[in-house]
Amino acid sequence: MKFTKYAIASILILVFAAHAKAQNILQTEVLGKPTNNSISIKCFFDTTVEIRAEYGTISGTYTNQTSWLTYNSTQAAEVVVSGLNVNTKYFYRIHYRLPGASAFTTRPEYSFTTQRMVGSLFKFVVQADPHMDEQSDTALYSLTLRNELEDDPDFLIDLGDFLMTDKLKNSSNVVPHDTIPYRCKLLRKHYEKSCHSMPLFIALGNHEGEAGWNLNGTANNIAVWDAIERKKYFSNPSPNTFYTGDTTNQQYIGQRENYYAWQWGDAQYIVLDPYWYTSPKPDSLHGWRWTLGKTQYDWLKTTLENSTAKFKFVFAHQLIGGDPDGRGGVEYANRYEWGGDNLDGTAGWTTNRPGWYKPIKDLLTEHKVNIFFHGHDHLFDKQEKDCLVYQETPQPSHPNFTSVNYAASYGYVTGQILPQSGHIRVTVSPAGVQVDYVRAYLPANENATRHNKDISATYFIGAINCYDSLNTGIPMLYNRDYANEIVYPNPFMDKTKIEFDVHQASEFSLSIFNAEGVEVRKLLYNNPVTVGKYQMNWDGKNGYGVDLPNGIYIYKLQNKLGSSSSGKIILRRN
Repeated sequence: MKFTKYAIASILILVFAAHAKAQNILQTEVLGKPTNNSISIKCFFDTTVEIRAEYGTISGTYTNQTSWLTYNSTQAAEVVVSGLNVNTKYFYRIHYRLPGASAFTTRPEYSFTTQRMVGSLFKFVVQADPHMDEQSDTALYSLTLRNELEDDPDFLIDLGDFLMTDKLKNSSNVVPHDTIPYRCKLLRKHYEKSCHSMPLFIALGNHEGEAGWNLNGTANNIAVWDAIERKKYFSNPSPNTFYTGDTTNQQYIGQRENYYAWQWGDAQYIVLDPYWYTSPKPDSLHGWRWTLGKTQYDWLKTTLENSTAKFKFVFAHQLIGGDPDGRGGVEYANRYEWGGDNLDGTAGWTTNRPGWYKPIKDLLTEHKVNIFFHGHDHLFDKQEKDCLVYQETPQPSHPNFTSVNYAASYGYVTGQILPQSGHIRVTVSPAGVQVDYVRAYLPANENATRHNKDISATYFIGAINCYDSLNTGIPMLYNRDYANEIVYPNPFMDKTKIEFDVHQASEFSLSIFNAEGVEVRKLLYNNPVTVGKYQMNWDGKNGYGVDLPNGIYIYKLQNKLGSSSSGKIILRRN
């Protein structure tokens, strides 16, 4: 058979086209499981490929590479880069090729950082409830992910409700249950925009479907299907020498990679799972059904007892309790497994958790956990109870940025309540922890008072903080201008609210001094004060009701036990 040059050219084009198609990358790099000396890079291809990574500490210069590994189109192609140095930034890129080929395709360069050493300064970011449903804006979510990446964090912690597979119905009740892999691929496409250079950790939400009330004793239920597909597409840690977590091998699944802990720099991170062990589903009469399960609870207790970290953070999609739908913050913190009380306020811990140590919130306070990050309720609210900050985390994808009128119906009536959208940025240093609410505004919604990446709220937890007050009896003061939602109200316009916790009864005085050290106002004069939380307002006037001039003033709170606390207030009226 003879071929014309045109026929030969056509055949070659088809061969090259088939070759190109055979090496398509379907899901690009997502980082996971970073340690002091390793990291995982996961991606997916449309056919069998060989894959490797090259890497180094200087951009564009790759002094090391992994061996070629072979994966087929049904597998996650995962490269684990090991033998790395601690506290080091690396640059990497992926190569892939057909098995045995000499030519390969090179992916773009990305980066990551290994575990920070104690005493380091670093950042991480937190988001919750991306959803990507009918109420989500794809462009807004992409913008939030870009904002997170531009913060240059060491990693992202997502608080769940990303797959939404128990809410978005499957096409059938038998395998292949196509909604679940579809949602895994869809959401992964979003994470790929930033998680090529910031490792992803996931806390499971109620809408991932991995709940005890969905289990039926067989492999054919959404809880099992979802766990299998989630593990395939996303890389949460499993217990090893760096991470601790759930060592249980679940039937049909193996280790679920659902709760885990690790230390990074001066901070410890603990991610919890409220769902798998909760069955049957809680309702308005059965809030004690919400549970970590005894195995996870004991692991949490041991993890906290063994921690030497200066700062401690706990992450979960919701309270282990709350209202019938699991919603709420400090307003519900005394209930059920989280707080130990029944719905009517009576004690319920001993009856409902016989043999358990103490309610979760008391366990966290005992071990000086600084912040509990939770989602589920689609707003920003920074609250505090017994020295523990409850940080409700906003959605990164919801376009309503003007109101949060549903807060009260979700149980939120206190704290600094703000609307969508954006993410939480946390900066950790030996001196303390700074938390910022970074807003996301699309260009069409920016104006003179709204800009993408605005900081709508910020607060700081020092290395010496509220827990030190509990131990020493020294009162801690928190100044806020509530009218303008400024955490540290300098300057304030009309009045400032001075809050203080008393942990040892005594007589207290609270005075305001001007910059020359002259006392201009006595707010509290040797009054007997019992244990509790107190609030006092200063309206910027002296003791005769006359407005004081703009300037710097000093407050001083002291007790008869010899403890005192003071700070600066800036008064500025227009």
